[in-house]
Amino acid sequence: MQNAAVAKPLTENRKMLCLPSTAGNPYQSLLYSELPGNFDRTFAGPGALDRLNTEDFNLVHIHWDDRMFGRSDDSQANEAELDAALATLRRFKARGGRIVWTIHNDAPHKARDLETFQRGRRELCKLAHAIHVHADHAADHMVSTYDAPRSKLHVIPHPSYLGAYEPAKKTTARKLAKADTRQFLFFGMFRGPKGVNGIADVAGKLTKREVPYHLRMYGKAFSSQARMLNLLELNPNVDLRTDRIPDEDIPEIFGASHVFLAPYKSMFTSGSVMLALTFGLPIIGPNIRELRETTPEDCHALLYDPASPRGLIRSMLQFIEMSDTELRKARKSCFDFARDRAPNVCSTKIARLFTK
Repeated sequence: MQNAAVAKPLTENRKMLCLPSTAGNPYQSLLYSELPGNFDRTFAGPGALDRLNTEDFNLVHIHWDDRMFGRSDDSQANEAELDAALATLRRFKARGGRIVWTIHNDAPHKARDLETFQRGRRELCKLAHAIHVHADHAADHMVSTYDAPRSKLHVIPHPSYLGAYEPAKKTTARKLAKADTRQFLFFGMFRGPKGVNGIADVAGKLTKREVPYHLRMYGKAFSSQARMLNLLELNPNVDLRTDRIPDEDIPEIFGASHVFLAPYKSMFTSGSVMLALTFGLPIIGPNIRELRETTPEDCHALLYDPASPRGLIRSMLQFIEMSDTELRKARKSCFDFARDRAPNVCSTKIARLFTK
């Protein structure tokens, strides 16, 4: 039997286990961009927590815990898996290891065993040295739902994507796209809670009324959405893409657009919204706390009453009537917002959190 590794103080050794990791999403590389060079980062899948038992780590950074706990339909297996993970984390902490946990979602995208997922969260609130959230609403959620100690909560915004897909200076110097009509964009997974059906419905109404506009709907769709996709495909004002978008195409897609549609029915953290703001696109979406806290205040006039059944179409019509001068002002606010949350700014704060 192997001897358990002994976690060393961060001042001597900074070997970090980061899990789960994501290959296609640049979030983690942006968040870690300013870590000191002596941080040795190991990225692993959701099942790699047991490496803390045998390898010489002194820091574990946990992301997307919904991919770790309560992820199958077998509740007994989930409970056993959670108990083993918690035992590993307790031993790691007892040896002097530091546990940092980033909260990305309020609930799993695919809820299978919520009871185990929620128990895992309650236990992590006790075990973690620091809990990182992206906005104040997320901090309040962790306190009210899981009794997370306020002293452990640290609000560090989701980093913007400046520099991720092209040089930051090129992004912020890009002029407003010239077009005969206002250019709307939806980008991301076509999940129902993101309001994609509402977008398709409003797009059909605008086209029927012969309102001038153009809409790009780009993202991964699902087989159950065949009817909605057919309506979008038949709409002459809509450009639909459901294939994987190469990273190199992202600057051109966002650069050719004027505004981003986010008529989300629920929201916690949205990388798509931050990506849009990075490229100077104001957001149309419901006037909810979660969206207000992650968009520039100067652009909140485009947020609509979530209780209004005509909120989305009214905001889109309002935006169509907006002058280029007004749009450039909103665009500047978005770029300023992205600079304030630049990767180096957020990463410097995360580095301090790791070494406390």
